[in-house]
Amino acid sequence: MTFSQLRTFEAVARLNSFSRAADELFLTQPAVSAQVLALENALKLKLFDRVGKTFTITESGRVVLRCAQDLHQRVQQMQTELDDLSNLHRGTLRIGASHVVGMYLFPEILSRFRDLYPLVELVVKVQPSRQVIDMLLRGELDIGVIGEGNAVADERIAVKPIMEDELIVIAPPHHPMAEAVSITPAQLSQMPFVFPARDSASGESILDQIHAAGITLHSVLEFGNVGAVKKAVEAGMGVSIVSRFAVTRELQEGRLQCIDVQGLKFHRHVSLCWHNNRPFSNLTTAFVHFVQKQVA
Repeated sequence: MTFSQLRTFEAVARLNSFSRAADELFLTQPAVSAQVLALENALKLKLFDRVGKTFTITESGRVVLRCAQDLHQRVQQMQTELDDLSNLHRGTLRIGASHVVGMYLFPEILSRFRDLYPLVELVVKVQPSRQVIDMLLRGELDIGVIGEGNAVADERIAVKPIMEDELIVIAPPHHPMAEAVSITPAQLSQMPFVFPARDSASGESILDQIHAAGITLHSVLEFGNVGAVKKAVEAGMGVSIVSRFAVTRELQEGRLQCIDVQGLKFHRHVSLCWHNNRPFSNLTTAFVHFVQKQVA
């Protein structure tokens, strides 16, 4: 059974004529008859009772007709929605992003999206993950993209991980351990540590994973954001654990060094989040599909 056979059968039943169905579908009448016969053979059912040159639809045919019409409507709806997505020219999209995502991962993705839809207005709010969630709940955002911290407990918010964010130990290039192939967790615990805000998504995720690895930090300096953390590490105030996205340039330029910790790999998820009770606009749907494709 094929969609083409169902479409041809639906046209014959609707027009009550093989010849008119052939004209509508730009087929020959023998081709229409062959497709209806092929459908009957596939279903092992008679769809029409034929007496000479006349025919009537059977009860089985009526069931198939309803399903064929429903399928046809669904395909039309799909095409309409796809056309909407491909013809997005204007509109406003309100996006919330947690700090690391908004500052280091998102700019390039947003630039590519703007290239596709240059007249779409993008309003981006870079806030801590908790505030992004609160703004979604208040209807101030269409979509959020956040790094994984504590689990989102509000059932009104849907969360979908879309990629893994590698967290790495960074040190200044002149650090005594910077030349080592790897260090032990015990060695890491003895180093002065520079930390982002503990109540940030990055801070929560890093603390959870450090504690899960059985590491106790003995000397901690806390800074408000990842940018300040990077500067402090560059200045030799300690080591830290940050998203690799946040230090790509510093690693390339040799201003920071990545240190491997034996037996430990730190990571977190980057997730899309949205309000369950608010349907996506076509613009939001297009953006979600675009982001998923970019990070796949």
